[in-house]
Amino acid sequence: MTTAALNRIDAVAANVAAYIVRHYPLLAQFLFERSRRTLIFAAALFSAIYVGVFLVSVVTAKDMKTIFGSVIGGDFIVFWSAAKELYTGDIVSLYQDDVFQARLQDLFPAPEPYGLFWLYPPTALLLIAPFGALPYLPALFAWMAINLGGFAVFLSKFWRHGVALFFAMFSLAAFQGWVTGQTGFITAILLTSAAAFAGPRPVLAGIAAGILTIKPQFGLLIPLAFAAAGCWRAFGVAALTGGALAALSLLVFGPDIWMAFFTAFGEHGARMQSEAFPIQKIISPFGAMMVLGANSSLALGVQGLMALGLAGFVFMVWRKVDDWDIRVMVLCTAAPLATPYALYYELPILIPPLFLLARRAVQTGWLRGEKLALIALWVAPLFLPGQLHTPGLPLAFIIAVSAFALCARRAMLALTPMALTLKQAGAPS
Repeated sequence: MTTAALNRIDAVAANVAAYIVRHYPLLAQFLFERSRRTLIFAAALFSAIYVGVFLVSVVTAKDMKTIFGSVIGGDFIVFWSAAKELYTGDIVSLYQDDVFQARLQDLFPAPEPYGLFWLYPPTALLLIAPFGALPYLPALFAWMAINLGGFAVFLSKFWRHGVALFFAMFSLAAFQGWVTGQTGFITAILLTSAAAFAGPRPVLAGIAAGILTIKPQFGLLIPLAFAAAGCWRAFGVAALTGGALAALSLLVFGPDIWMAFFTAFGEHGARMQSEAFPIQKIISPFGAMMVLGANSSLALGVQGLMALGLAGFVFMVWRKVDDWDIRVMVLCTAAPLATPYALYYELPILIPPLFLLARRAVQTGWLRGEKLALIALWVAPLFLPGQLHTPGLPLAFIIAVSAFALCARRAMLALTPMALTLKQAGAPS
């Protein structure tokens, strides 16, 4: 992203803002003059709506099924069923699709197959095991409390700003991570911890990166970043932690489960390239190309090229920029784009870097278009997972790449300090 590109972005943002002011003065007043009140009101409204809908769906549920036909807790049934199997069954069979589907049907009878699979490495079983000892609803509420509570506490360590924290926790990206019962908050905490603490607290960063091997696709850029910045202590601790978790899983579960995992992983790779896979849920370049109608070979080729570009950019930023906020923003927004397998419920990964971007903007001045872009990114996940048929609009990818572009813009300006001074001098606060 060159200085000329940054100037074009500024020009587009200015034109959009001018158009809104000219044609929609009331909207402009709320967006630009009363943005604080607008954001608080919007966050409060959406939080009330989706918390209310969730509570109503729980109260009115029959046999764990909501009025919408889904099981309470969404994909949490996968984690709970796998954890429960640790106490009652053959854990190697977790990676056999037909066996796992039958297990889900036994626990949560449904007229149609769930289409959900256990694809996490055996190390993940060590972390979810306690939930299998609880009945489903207590386990679900414990899962939600740990995820949401832990994420709120984690964000507050970076910026103790009540309005900003409220806005982040009740964003639509957080909603998607919460309502699906998935691991987005845990992944966000681990990835951000690995990035943010690699310098000041390398042992903690390394442990976080090592635990992130339970979602290995999101840690692909971490070794590169650590090497670029010379964070060798964090690098070593990460390797030791990941190795220790793998060794412990071998000791507890045996080697057969790892063979089953690799077999299932390969099968899922083929499944992702089939027409049956819900590609509109994928936030990576691979998913975007598939949604646009490209074949899987072209989509994988584009994914590979973009992953190489992201790797080079992350390396450059971590090598040349000493600002840890910038490093965190770039790594955390690049990570979900660098892997083909990242779905919309992982969008909480983007919350910490954008939270840091907002903090930096409040402290040093907003760049042109940043407020409007953050508002758009706050709202956009409401429309996910999106259309079911292709070709179409790859909204999930647009959200992810837009978050990266905002952070990359800050990074490029950090690489050119004079440009940053000029931009902020002319930007409204």
